[in-house]
Amino acid sequence: MSRDNPTVTGRLNDPAYLSRRGKAGAQARHSVDAYVRALVKRAPQLTENHRSQLRALLASTDGGK
Repeated sequence: MSRDNPTVTGRLNDPAYLSRRGKAGAQARHSVDAYVRALVKRAPQLTENHRSQLRALLASTDGGK
C-alpha cells in the first residue's frame, strides 16, 4: 500500500495506482533531464545553424525569451 493513499494497492487492476503511475511517467518524460538527454543523443544530427542557436540560448541569462 502507498503511504500517501492507503487505498492504492499498487496493482495493475487498481485505477488509482495506474493513474499515479501514469502521472509519474509523464513527469519523467517531460522533465528537463529528459529533454537534455534527447538533445545530447541527437547532437550529431544538429546543423551548424542549430548549434549556433543552441549556444546563444545556453549563453543567455533569460533562456532566449
